[in-house]
Amino acid sequence: MTDRSGAETPSRLAAIAAATDLREGAEGVALILRTAFRDGPLLLRDLAKAVRMPLPVVGAVRRELERTGLLDRGQGVELSVTGKAFCRDTLGISARHDPRCACCHGHGVVVAPELAPALRLIEEHAALGPPVDVTLDQAPCTPETALRRALAMHEAGALDGRSIIILGDDDSMSVALTLLARAIGAAPRRVTVLELDPGRIAHLDAARQRHGLDFEVIAHDLRDPLPADLRGRFDVFETDPPYTVDGMSLFVSRGLEALRSEPGLPGFLSYGDLAPDDLLDLQSRLTDMGLVATRIRPSFNAYQGASILGSVGQLIDLRTTRRTKALTEAEAIFAAPIYTGEVRPRERRYQCRACGAVTGIGTGEAFATIEALKTAGCPACGETVFKRLHAKTTY
Repeated sequence: MTDRSGAETPSRLAAIAAATDLREGAEGVALILRTAFRDGPLLLRDLAKAVRMPLPVVGAVRRELERTGLLDRGQGVELSVTGKAFCRDTLGISARHDPRCACCHGHGVVVAPELAPALRLIEEHAALGPPVDVTLDQAPCTPETALRRALAMHEAGALDGRSIIILGDDDSMSVALTLLARAIGAAPRRVTVLELDPGRIAHLDAARQRHGLDFEVIAHDLRDPLPADLRGRFDVFETDPPYTVDGMSLFVSRGLEALRSEPGLPGFLSYGDLAPDDLLDLQSRLTDMGLVATRIRPSFNAYQGASILGSVGQLIDLRTTRRTKALTEAEAIFAAPIYTGEVRPRERRYQCRACGAVTGIGTGEAFATIEALKTAGCPACGETVFKRLHAKTTY
């Protein structure tokens, strides 16, 4: 990547990456500019989805690009005249030609019209869901994603006649899998969910009873040893774990403990789209567990909210090998922190719009989430409307 000034282009992009602490580096800045050039103007959230980066990170890059004059200041993301010239003449970016399939948009899985009734039931179920608990890294996927993920599992031979264990189910994959099985005449042998959150357990149980679905939900904290009667009993595992490497390792390891000891058994891991170094850490940990990734589908999963993920994430198809092993000890409690708020604690401050009182939110504070503060009300006056204070805010 050079221009008439030699090394000026990569150094300029690298400076922007350094100023925003962008893990993707200069190439990440170039990707944001390329996407804005070809698809812009864009809403910030749509840009974050397109480049597979967390919304706050893309927002920080946008502010830096505005400061350097490459983006116009505004509500969305739009290149300035200078920015367009930089992309065209310096970066050499041409008009876009999208090679992705117009039917599946690159996901490789299509929800056929005859599955519309099943999708509608999943949507109705999702609408009745309990509040999201961000302290548990909950970020439910969209109903269409849940059904597409179930179809991807069916395509991989992981539905008919299979015993399936789902490790954490705020995505309601148990509902999607059993509704899909009914719609297409498939018959999984067993579907078992391990879930910690009482609200999610009640939500899944209500769907099971309402629609007569055949799955079981077991209340269990995966940091505790897997129940003995679940070990070595399953053919398939599926999980969308906490978005830390240790959290992923724990959930996948418990999945492996639940599988029969045999090569070639499928597992399905949903995880955030990552920067290259972070993706290497993820893949290294999977290699340590003796798992092989047979297919990686970037941005396959769409999430409701989850701005920290850019509202999208990858689906990784895994297979066991003769060297597969869990990294957990079967009888031991897993003591390491696994949730994002535990691993990377950060305090946020909110100001009451009524009285101006400022309250800290985060791990170790009286309120772990803004939702908890809104429910309780301002400690000073009891009102429930707050304004987020950013790092540079003074008062």
